[in-house]
Amino acid sequence: AVSMGTGVGAASFISRSFGAGKPEIANRCACEAITLAILIGALGGMIYLSNLEGILHFFGATGAVLSPAKKYLSILASFAFLHSAFIVIGNLIRAEGSPGMSGLAVMVSAITNIILDPIFIFGFGPIPRMEVAGAAMATVVGHTAGICVFLYYALTGRSAYKFNFRNFFPSKYIISEIYRVGFASIFRMGALAVVMALASTIAASFGVIQLAVLGVVFRLARFAFMPTMGLGQGMLPLVGFNFGANRKERVGEVVVKAGMLGLGWGLFCWLIFMIFPAQVISVFNSDPRFIAEGVRTLRIFVLLFFAIQLQIIVSFFFQGIGKAIPSLVLASARQVLFLIPGLLILPRLFGVVGLWMAFPVADMLSMLLTLIWIGIEFRNQGLPFQLRYA
Repeated sequence: AVSMGTGVGAASFISRSFGAGKPEIANRCACEAITLAILIGALGGMIYLSNLEGILHFFGATGAVLSPAKKYLSILASFAFLHSAFIVIGNLIRAEGSPGMSGLAVMVSAITNIILDPIFIFGFGPIPRMEVAGAAMATVVGHTAGICVFLYYALTGRSAYKFNFRNFFPSKYIISEIYRVGFASIFRMGALAVVMALASTIAASFGVIQLAVLGVVFRLARFAFMPTMGLGQGMLPLVGFNFGANRKERVGEVVVKAGMLGLGWGLFCWLIFMIFPAQVISVFNSDPRFIAEGVRTLRIFVLLFFAIQLQIIVSFFFQGIGKAIPSLVLASARQVLFLIPGLLILPRLFGVVGLWMAFPVADMLSMLLTLIWIGIEFRNQGLPFQLRYA
């Protein structure tokens, strides 16, 4: 969460700096963001390694699970700086206008991980069988491969950044600008973890079937949200650059088009989940009780699913223009302002149905708040809602 927030905050500030004709500020921000990424990963790794068993117990690892979990986490923690750097640098590359290179690095990392997983886990030729530790090593090598793609891109002179050793030392000004906007992403991901833990606890009180259904619904929601999050992250540097260059018509066009794409994707997912809920649920479990409960749950859960896709896009708009308070409030509105109170109140009034209803209620309220806020911001900034920039 901290790495993602660092990357998003840096991308916003960099794109606005490039748009305003200040490449030296953008270069300094990129260098300092890389330093922060390494420090965040190193600090996180040391915290994990200092108390592996305590942390794993906190997350529910006991008995036979504890030993392999320690092996897995100890390896990931030792190389956590690679994971953190990979996340942050990907955002920096997108911010300079090279999303294709960022996507290529992600693909290389994922494909490397997929190929090495069975080789390291089960052993192959001279490579010994490493079991769970092998899965962790495959992940580390995958991150390393992705970073190598970034290094090749930078060292061959294709990047717009000009790296200077002096710029890698953190400064108060750059750090404050990064986290002024990036804190919204940190808070969004942190709040999501709290919501998942709270919802799981409440679902478990109604039985194992409800808990299992909740896990499946969360996975489906994550699948549906991933393209929207990618769309928002892709929109952010475009908004920041054009806002910094005072090209307000282009900002309006980017937001409207991204919003329409997000809404269209949300409607597509909504239709699939509403029309074919049994088929979707049965992919995870064929138990008749599970499918019956899952069909009812999924239809309630996604009642206003299309709306929240648009809400996610708009929250990235505020990060793109550097508005810290609106981006923080809107990024966390669904989880913190509406969903957590809904999870605490509605199940007490309506039982398990209240648990599922908390999600569309939060979607509706957060969407209303977002539409009102963006309408006010567009009017104050003189930004037009339009599909095409003349």
